[in-house]
Amino acid sequence: MITSSDSFTTVDCGDYYAILPASGCYGIEEYCAARQATPVKPGMSYNSGDNDWFLTIEELRSLIRENVDNNFPL
Repeated sequence: MITSSDSFTTVDCGDYYAILPASGCYGIEEYCAARQATPVKPGMSYNSGDNDWFLTIEELRSLIRENVDNNFPL
C-alpha cells in the first residue's frame, strides 16, 4: 500500500515500488540512477480499493502452493 503522502519519496522499480526514507545518505535522483527506477507522480497512491483486478481463489491457492507450501491444496 502506498499513500498519496508517500508518493513524494516513492520510486517505481519495475516489478515493485520502493518507498525511500525522507532523509538518508542519498536522494531519490541518486537512487533512481543506481537502480534504473523512476519517481512516481506526486499524489499517486496504490491500494486495494483502487485495484481493478483481483486474484481469484484458485489463483491465490496456486500462488501459495508455488511460493510457500508445495502441499497446499488446490
